[in-house]
Amino acid sequence: MTDASTLQSTTSLIDLDRTYLPVDQMRQITRVTALEAAGIEAEVELGEDHWVWGQHFPGDPIFPGTLMIEAAGQLIALWAWSDGARGRPRLVRTSAEFHNPVDRWSPRLLLKGEIRRKRNLYFGKVEISVDEMSVATVEAVLVILAAT
Repeated sequence: MTDASTLQSTTSLIDLDRTYLPVDQMRQITRVTALEAAGIEAEVELGEDHWVWGQHFPGDPIFPGTLMIEAAGQLIALWAWSDGARGRPRLVRTSAEFHNPVDRWSPRLLLKGEIRRKRNLYFGKVEISVDEMSVATVEAVLVILAAT
């Protein structure tokens, strides 16, 4: 039997396989947990067995900031998808501020994004945390190019 908290932590409000997100190791978002008119929340599962720990500073592993930026971009792209945008998403500008490192004992990243749209441009501010500790703030602009 699956209780409500287990179901909530394992299901996504958006079917990620039907979106334009990357696949395999480049997909950062594990599940979307909240979706609103101007916001979206999601999780990135980590845990001590995540593939990145053996590759990023093997003796002193930390989760790469570049993958946090990628996760923020994917979060904005998912909000755009839910808004009906189809095509090819591309990050055109990013800035990030890192507050605390993320180590192999972190169970998951929590992403909370505020998004606004202007034509085919999506402006997002994404707060990233682990267990209520802020680890990064990413601001990004995503464009959705026409499908070819």
